[in-house]
Amino acid sequence: MLRTALLVGAFDLKSSLRSRKAVLLILLYLAGSVASSAAFLEVLKAMEDAMADALRVAQTERPGAMTASVMENEQLLKVISDLVGDPALAAELVSIPPLALFYGWIALSFVPALVMLNSTDAVAGEVESGSARFALVRAPRLSWALGKLLGQGALLVVGLLAGGAGSWLVGLLGLSSFDAGPNALWTLRLALRAAVMGSAWLGIALGISLLVRSQNQARALGLLALIGIGVLRQVLGAPPVNEHAPVLFDTLLLIFPGHYLLDLWQPALLDRLPALLMLPTIGGCAFLVGLAVFQRRDA
Repeated sequence: MLRTALLVGAFDLKSSLRSRKAVLLILLYLAGSVASSAAFLEVLKAMEDAMADALRVAQTERPGAMTASVMENEQLLKVISDLVGDPALAAELVSIPPLALFYGWIALSFVPALVMLNSTDAVAGEVESGSARFALVRAPRLSWALGKLLGQGALLVVGLLAGGAGSWLVGLLGLSSFDAGPNALWTLRLALRAAVMGSAWLGIALGISLLVRSQNQARALGLLALIGIGVLRQVLGAPPVNEHAPVLFDTLLLIFPGHYLLDLWQPALLDRLPALLMLPTIGGCAFLVGLAVFQRRDA
């Protein structure tokens, strides 16, 4: 079963990379990362110019020289510590190169939307066109569905790595005192953490895709799920609502992917472990719900 799933996943990734949709998706990751990183450098340059004027020192041609000193400032550490409520996490955040930190925030923030927009039709589209019947003659439904999940997961990782490479290149060309090695390492680490966040949404997307027969229905349900999950999490976590049944609502929040966003930034592996375990579990459970329905109906 696993061998078949891997073969299906490899074929799905290969065919996806040949499709116009996947190329556009990767270009979207790349263009979005490059554009946002370039905008970040512009803001950084404006801030450093303002600081230089205030201190009456010469402005630098490229941003980054003053930022490194600011990130080491103890006052900034205290401010961030007050914001996140965790001194160890604050120390970790200020130790990350600024551009890699920015890319990690962008990736973690937008990966749910990108996954839901791209992967909700992965199964439903083939069911609607009838091409799924040819694949299911050769592969069990479980292996085929699992292979589609693996293929879409691999495509997600490719997109995140492409975006990370674009952000790193912008830093290499646009930042002064750019440490290529540490920036590359942190960008890779944060891209993989974004992939862990994406695993929850990927399971939800594939679960939806297994439930319906139409790709338009799958896309609509995916969009509704993306919005509904985000809104419901905010409602359950809001103090006026949460105080009525804090134990119940705090327990329900554990099944929302966004609940683990801050955990993925934690410096210690033990502190990240809840997110590393729960996010794939949430995605896996959603996938199994869709699979249970898919197993019982005609393709």
